[in-house]
Amino acid sequence: MTRTRLAAWNYATTLLFTATTLVTGLAITPWIVDGLGDTRYGAYRTLAECLGHFALLELGLGGALGPLLARAAGRDDAHALRATLAAGVRAYGGVALICVAVGLALAPWIDRLIPVGPAYVADLRRAWLIGVVGFLPLTLSPFRALVESRQRGYRVNLLLTAQAVVVAVLALLLARQGWGITGQSLAIVLGTGLVALVLASEGLRQHPGVVIAARRRPDPEAWAALWSLSPPTLLMNACGRLGLLTDYLIVSLILEPAVVTPLYLTQRLAVLAQGQLQAVGNAAWAGLAELHARGQHEAFARRLVELTHLVAVLGVAALAPIVAYNRHFVLRWVGREMAGGDMIILVAALNALFQGVLSLWGWCFSGTTLIRRILAPTIAWSLINLAASVTLTWRLGPIGPLLGTTTSFVAAGLWGYAWELRRTFGVPLRSLAAAVLGPLAWGTPYAAGLWWLARTHRPWGYLGLAFEMGLAALGFLALAWAVVLGPDERALWRFRLAALVRRGDRAPRSH
Repeated sequence: MTRTRLAAWNYATTLLFTATTLVTGLAITPWIVDGLGDTRYGAYRTLAECLGHFALLELGLGGALGPLLARAAGRDDAHALRATLAAGVRAYGGVALICVAVGLALAPWIDRLIPVGPAYVADLRRAWLIGVVGFLPLTLSPFRALVESRQRGYRVNLLLTAQAVVVAVLALLLARQGWGITGQSLAIVLGTGLVALVLASEGLRQHPGVVIAARRRPDPEAWAALWSLSPPTLLMNACGRLGLLTDYLIVSLILEPAVVTPLYLTQRLAVLAQGQLQAVGNAAWAGLAELHARGQHEAFARRLVELTHLVAVLGVAALAPIVAYNRHFVLRWVGREMAGGDMIILVAALNALFQGVLSLWGWCFSGTTLIRRILAPTIAWSLINLAASVTLTWRLGPIGPLLGTTTSFVAAGLWGYAWELRRTFGVPLRSLAAAVLGPLAWGTPYAAGLWWLARTHRPWGYLGLAFEMGLAALGFLALAWAVVLGPDERALWRFRLAALVRRGDRAPRSH
């Protein structure tokens, strides 16, 4: 398949995964919240965030392994591919043991990190221990990286879609049976472990000698390359988690766990949309890395600007209806008492758009093994984010972490990454700015009009809500096609869409 076709498959299956997650979430979340209560559900969300921070103990291996495998695949270097895969399995085995050891050591004090009432301490601790055991399948992580590095991420997405259904069913059943926080943790561990085993079995069929090679002394060149990229990747991951994935923990510690629940539920649609915007980079990074590895630098820069424009257009199309109709969605989904307010969804939507753009730009460096180039701006925006989030939470309440994220994006993240793209890859700053600001300029009045329209009536049920939001998204896409995209861009995207159903043509050059 061509790069365009592979990227389209990757993105389409990501949409399927998100749709499945959305439907299952709509169906089961009210039941789970009802079964657990606000405090236990908020504690579970905070516990999941805390366990997510254990990714720092991965020592940056994930971000280092993917680009190395992609480079070997792009150069058709079978020896380097097998050696890197074996080194990754060996390294991840050690990481899994470290995660389990640290998790067990923290277990006696978990109720101090996540404050709950005495009646829930035992439940919280059991859930924590189950989550810690769930780190053991980390050893199999290189097999997922192998699939994604070959631009076959759609296989992973299909497995994740099945996982979402399994986890949702288990979580609902266990919540209704009174398993509390423990049941939610168990559902996640069983679902993720199943996907890891399936990917590992597929990888071992293709490379049957990997396990034996992983037990031996690793290939020196592959081992050195893996660990040379790991420290900057670790620092990037630490900054990302410090800046973006501590919101619920900050709210839980400064306010209380019960406040986490409406904050999480109110911005749920925006977070799902953010995942789709980030999926553009996830789907396209291997193709960009291949262009860079082959020295096609002009094509790389041109393609990046096209993708940036695509992220901005899709972001406005998806997020404008969410800002306008989120109030109706939350009221129907979980009730008025769980609604966090219009300002929360507005700021969350803006952050989702910025994060989608920043994620795409970040892949340009991590996917080409040049991640050190963006360490300085990443450290800056993560520290600004943390400081602003804590300060604003004290002053303004639950919206504080979201405003802290917006502040950090504007103050350091976006312009810092854009400057490095120009310095490293020669991508014009004016082109990047136009790719983002053009859709925003048209999208702002469009979103304001939708917001006013959504206040004039109440959509009829979920079907009416979905119809109006979908129609609004299509409306902006039509507007963008007519006035945001230029003639050359429209011609290029006509070709790309046609390329999904036919092969053999050559793409027109964009000017």
